[in-house]
Amino acid sequence: MTSPTSHPMITLVVAEDHHVVRAGICALLNQEPNFTILCEVADGAQVQKATQQHQPTLLLLDAHMPNHNVLRTTKSLVEAMPGLKIVILSAYRRQEYVVGLLDVGAVGYVLKDDPPADLIQAIYSVAQGGRWLSPRVLDVLLQSAQRDATKDAQPLTARECETLILMASGYRNAQIAQSLTVTEQTVKNYVGRIMDKLGVETRVEAVLWAIKHQLVALDE
Repeated sequence: MTSPTSHPMITLVVAEDHHVVRAGICALLNQEPNFTILCEVADGAQVQKATQQHQPTLLLLDAHMPNHNVLRTTKSLVEAMPGLKIVILSAYRRQEYVVGLLDVGAVGYVLKDDPPADLIQAIYSVAQGGRWLSPRVLDVLLQSAQRDATKDAQPLTARECETLILMASGYRNAQIAQSLTVTEQTVKNYVGRIMDKLGVETRVEAVLWAIKHQLVALDE
């Protein structure tokens, strides 16, 4: 799948420790005229250094590389480089694992046995400010978001709905505050009330609730 040639160039760092797999991924990505691979990383210990050195649009990160903790690496890079987009490439779709990575700042999650076109689409979607989850991962997460009929969520106010939509769009608290013209502390209060009303414990679970109830689409 190729985007229009007018699409801005997307620069990438590809972090994958299996040489044959990495070669296949890079061969696929090099077919896209809008993609430029700046660096390939085979050792988890080098991911953060290489990413900060090359300053890519997007980091394609294998979830199970040796010599690093993918949760800590993702969180650290997002904090150090707020504009960086991180897409996780993984063989696993366990709910707690996916939620943990999304909660620390990853904005895409692709399974290694997804069709190649899905990886290309994920990169384009994420680079344009959206999110991407493998359809099979999304199914698992939405199933986990099901609640007992006796635990219906409390209604959200209009301002809480606005906040939740912005959360689902990937906005951080400071960005939400600017968009809604309120203080960051007020946003924190909104987020806390939203999670209390929905009966969830993390921002990711709140976003999943919004997707499940069609308050927001995944790619908004």
